Amino acid sequence: MEKIKLFGTAGIRGPYGKKVTAELVFDVSQAVASIHSSEGIIVGHDARTSSEALSQCASAAISLGGSSVYIVGLCSFPAIANLTLNKKHTIAIYITASHNPPADNGIKVFKGGREFTDNEQEEIEFRIAQNRERNIPINHVAWDKIIQQEEIKEINLLYKRRILSELKFQGDGRKIILDCANGPMSNLAPELLTDLGLHVITINSHIDGHFPGRLAEPSPKNLSLLIELCKKERCMGTAFDGDGDRIAIVDENGEFVELSRVNALLAKLMLEDYGTGKIIVSIDSSTTIDKTTEVLGGEIVRTKLGELHSKAEEMIAEGEKIIFAAEPWKPIFPNWGLWIDGLYGLCKFLKVIITRQTTVSEIMREIPDHIAERKAYVIKEGKTEGVFERCKESLKDSLTKDGGKILTIDGLRYDLADGTWILIRKSGTEPKIRIYYESPTRERFKWIDGIVKELEKIIHAKE
Repeated sequence: MEKIKLFGTAGIRGPYGKKVTAELVFDVSQAVASIHSSEGIIVGHDARTSSEALSQCASAAISLGGSSVYIVGLCSFPAIANLTLNKKHTIAIYITASHNPPADNGIKVFKGGREFTDNEQEEIEFRIAQNRERNIPINHVAWDKIIQQEEIKEINLLYKRRILSELKFQGDGRKIILDCANGPMSNLAPELLTDLGLHVITINSHIDGHFPGRLAEPSPKNLSLLIELCKKERCMGTAFDGDGDRIAIVDENGEFVELSRVNALLAKLMLEDYGTGKIIVSIDSSTTIDKTTEVLGGEIVRTKLGELHSKAEEMIAEGEKIIFAAEPWKPIFPNWGLWIDGLYGLCKFLKVIITRQTTVSEIMREIPDHIAERKAYVIKEGKTEGVFERCKESLKDSLTKDGGKILTIDGLRYDLADGTWILIRKSGTEPKIRIYYESPTRERFKWIDGIVKELEKIIHAKE
């Protein structure tokens, strides 16, 4: 039987109608249902034009296979993850492509408040490959074994109630601008922050799967309107991505707060609340988090992108105390749940600046400010591996003599003694090569940027 590989670093993603098809959704959904046949399965979707129809395929596949379906419809990533903590329905299938372009779509699968681990994803892939090998069509149970589907309408209310109960603070009426990316956070974030006592202004907050306001990735280049408005209104702003797990913050001066610095502050706050412990971060995370947390007894553990939840669960099972986990844009709070939750992170952030009667720019002075760049390069189909290998060899030639720590758990990363670092890796969700680099000084950043320019020559070279 030939093995198949469907899942990347964040579920399954790709062009709708090519990689992500109705057939694929049926295959994945019936595989999940067959593995978890005794459990209820939640089905939800983001705002993309193809998502509702694909989620209907998922619901149909599960029902035809004889399992219970709980339909939540349009919802955000954190809200559907939170719903899987209910023992009545601990599994969820979520149709989303997160921050990818609007023509893409994808599938994420949750279990008990976290995304499926690599082993669980491989089990799904094995079951699909097995069914294809045996030429097994769509599973149809007997007509009298089909269970009527149920609808859950209060998904946002359940999430809001839990946050209000957990954080217990009341805002001071200060303004905040929310850029909801025309996605499902448009239905959740403004209501929640209003309930918390903030004066909420929204942009890109009408649901539209074409993403007419901006591209879904909340990067500085996509947030020009938010940045301009924050500067004009002298208030902080927040931007979400296409499904609401990622978060970006702009301060009251209109300055984009570098992603790893946000995570470093959140990690610091968690250490202050819960004491010493381990902090899991992805391979592309800044050394600012190391510098910020080491004085508070935090120990940094780096892992592959997309594996925060797996690593956290593994370490918790071994008796480790995990305080916090994060990728840039994506915080996880183990005491809250093992899913990425930018909205919960925002609320934690707001509670602190409101309680301390301070501002974003003032509180961020506690966190080292390095010079950083994150670049991505689209590579022709079938060429990614070759280009990546040539770039790695070039990077080794450039930096081996400088010493430093080398990490190869996900691409190739060099950490140099002064805090300068560079990472090159293949994207797990798109045909891209990504290069991330950072330095504490302008002089050293200029030096590492020169090395990146040499890598770009290899990336753009014609074969």
